[in-house]
Amino acid sequence: MAMNDIITLTSAVAEYPQRICVAMPDPPTLGASGCLDLLERDAIGICGSRNASDEALRYAYRFGKTCAENGFVVVSGHARGVDREAQRGALESGGKTIAVLPEGINGLHIVRDLQQLVDPESNFLAVSMYEANASWATWRAMERNKLIVGLSLGLLVVEARETGGTINAAYECARQGKPLAAVKFVHEDASRAGNRELLLQDKAVPLESREDLLGVLNMAAQGNRPLGSQIPFTVV
Repeated sequence: MAMNDIITLTSAVAEYPQRICVAMPDPPTLGASGCLDLLERDAIGICGSRNASDEALRYAYRFGKTCAENGFVVVSGHARGVDREAQRGALESGGKTIAVLPEGINGLHIVRDLQQLVDPESNFLAVSMYEANASWATWRAMERNKLIVGLSLGLLVVEARETGGTINAAYECARQGKPLAAVKFVHEDASRAGNRELLLQDKAVPLESREDLLGVLNMAAQGNRPLGSQIPFTVV
């Protein structure tokens, strides 16, 4: 499928991902463009701030790379910052990624940094749960978190404020009962307050090492929820 080829998927067709039917009581009609086979692959969501710190961007790239190297498709919102760095890490490592759009599928635009890496026949899929020409809106950016998490076996939070889309995605992951992990930063500030709250509330497994990340990926692959064990991730 070429990047300009768009198809519509309803929950009645065989290609529709069953994990969405489980995660969302009223499965949305999806607009899709790219490699549909990715909908059947094991996937991990990666989310974080658009205005991410340099440290967070390094985490995002490393997470995307490690997920790809371990056979997971990376699911993100395709926004600037953490989302795109995670996608770049996955694609540069020979992996695959799904971009969940906060607007209609006709609004898809592959940013210049990723254009040379994207192959819609094999490693990239864009999906939207909105009308084809729907414009970007804050509420859509929030609501599509249900789809990001629904397509994923678990979620990695890189850098989250106390409010906003990233922390919303984290709580959606908790609601869906899927493994949730968050970076435990050595130096804390307002841009990372959401991470701190998730960890203090014991809603997320802390990430501090590559081995810990691999443990979370294994947990997700097995369909397990976090057991409350503290797994604090430093950039290698």
